[in-house]
Amino acid sequence: MSYICPVCGFEGLPEPAYNEFDEASYEICLCCQFQFGVDDDVELDNGEYMNREDTHKLYRTNWLKDGAKVFDPSDYPTEYQNDGKVKPEALRSQLKNINVML
Repeated sequence: MSYICPVCGFEGLPEPAYNEFDEASYEICLCCQFQFGVDDDVELDNGEYMNREDTHKLYRTNWLKDGAKVFDPSDYPTEYQNDGKVKPEALRSQLKNINVML
């Protein structure tokens, strides 16, 4: 069974990004390279931490601006990538998994 990345929508995580106790898996998404429990731990200037959904959105925005590069092309389906980036049609499909539209 595979799970959906809440950042890029890729259905290929070996375990859920967060368990039933809301604890991070520390897995790294093979598509967008987000590491749960690390990249979602963003401290703001005032000493508070950004909420998880906002860190996902921020990371996703930057990943998309950078061209939606595939972190591990050898483990990401070759038919969905081109030149190390997620093909636009595959990207739209992935993002629909997390209710995000391009």
